[in-house]
Amino acid sequence: MERFIWGFDGYKYSAAEPIHLKLGERVRITLVNDTMMEHPIHLHGLWSELENGHGEFNPYKHTILVKPAERISYLLSADTPGEWAYHCHLLYHMKAGMFRKVAVS
Repeated sequence: MERFIWGFDGYKYSAAEPIHLKLGERVRITLVNDTMMEHPIHLHGLWSELENGHGEFNPYKHTILVKPAERISYLLSADTPGEWAYHCHLLYHMKAGMFRKVAVS
């Protein structure tokens, strides 16, 4: 397990551009975990609406747990301007590159 690079969209943090969102934009993010480990994904500054099939009763979360071999989608309203950290809450995954900056403007 020591020879790995964690990242988003195939890029570790040092090789990735920020994710740019327009203020007021509503986006769907789909996370695909093709590893055998859980990844608690956290986005600072914004709430995530987990799409779990319950429509208007979808839960709002700060951290989305993506289980091994799972694909999960959530909605995000870019309603707070700023630059926000987006990362795996497992610190050694974050340190190995599973971190991005989300810029809302």
